[in-house]
Amino acid sequence: MAKEGDDLTKKENYANIRSYITHNKGGKWELIKAPVKDSEGNKIDCFLEEGCSLNLEIYSSNGRYAPPYSQESSIGIIMAVGNVGYELDRKRPDRINTYLSRDGGLNWNEVKKGAHIYEIGDHGGLIVMAEHDKPTREIYYSFNEGKTW
Repeated sequence: MAKEGDDLTKKENYANIRSYITHNKGGKWELIKAPVKDSEGNKIDCFLEEGCSLNLEIYSSNGRYAPPYSQESSIGIIMAVGNVGYELDRKRPDRINTYLSRDGGLNWNEVKKGAHIYEIGDHGGLIVMAEHDKPTREIYYSFNEGKTW
């Protein structure tokens, strides 16, 4: 989460990978608007006007994180891992969280702290996720397109 005074949010510290989205087949590309709150209900101060955005892990050459994922049968639902800030922060895995969009990537919500793997079923009526890269005995699931887990 970007906090005022946090040196991780200062633009001059970043010169790497940023995520953009298009909704018209590449005619116009825009930074991805960050969620307003995190998964614990805390306010996120990250504004496109200041160059801060949501940056998603699109491709992980070592398979470290799951890529953005959607199902053809679940229109508009996308899950991805990434971070809020001025770039994709691969040096700080503690800043990587799991995000969900219900409207094709226009708006995003942080659904869980940390990186998770996920699956979407039943036309988006069932979403399941579990911690990535750790043994676990817990799974998280949603029956309402990720509104509650």
